[in-house]
Amino acid sequence: MKKLIIAGAMLVAFSLNSEAQDMEPKIGIKAGANLMMGGKFDVLGTEYTSKYVPGFQAGVFLDLPLSSKLSFSPEVLYSQKGSKFEGTVSGTNGEVKSKLGYIDVPVLLTINATPQFNFVIGPQASFLVNHETTTTVNGVGTSTTNKDDLRKSIAAGVVGMGVKMSPNLNLNARYSMDFQAAAKDNVNQDKARLSCFALSLVYSF
Repeated sequence: MKKLIIAGAMLVAFSLNSEAQDMEPKIGIKAGANLMMGGKFDVLGTEYTSKYVPGFQAGVFLDLPLSSKLSFSPEVLYSQKGSKFEGTVSGTNGEVKSKLGYIDVPVLLTINATPQFNFVIGPQASFLVNHETTTTVNGVGTSTTNKDDLRKSIAAGVVGMGVKMSPNLNLNARYSMDFQAAAKDNVNQDKARLSCFALSLVYSF
């Protein structure tokens, strides 16, 4: 009986210690790949759909537990995004390919469904850092890095999930969708919004 009581006390102490560790704030780094598209773009009444464009993201994050099931999880990331439209208009073959760099600041709520799986949801603000657009018409290309016609900041939404691979290492899958077009002058181009699938490795300290 005495041994049973001691074993029970040790189990309770271990459980309380694990819970206390789970409630500690954490900081970490993350990096991974993006798969971007730019929505749909209308030219002279014909709608073109963006091709998928690869990119990357990397940055830091905080995990601030609110309870054993919920955490406040802000991040600051550099994200390489882009879009690629191609087609034929009035017998002219054209392609427009854009590469855009943003500082993304997602402010997320993490829901810990189980010790191994979590889900995230929340808003995101994106701030334009750099840009290059190459326009090719009948094989002749021109490039510009002018940012005057682009929004300096964009609001978006993020959803995703995470899988704990070890106490400090996680695998995250995310989907984000901009609520605004990247270009300022988006008359009749409200569908030309960036969306992103991202897969990242996350290491917490």
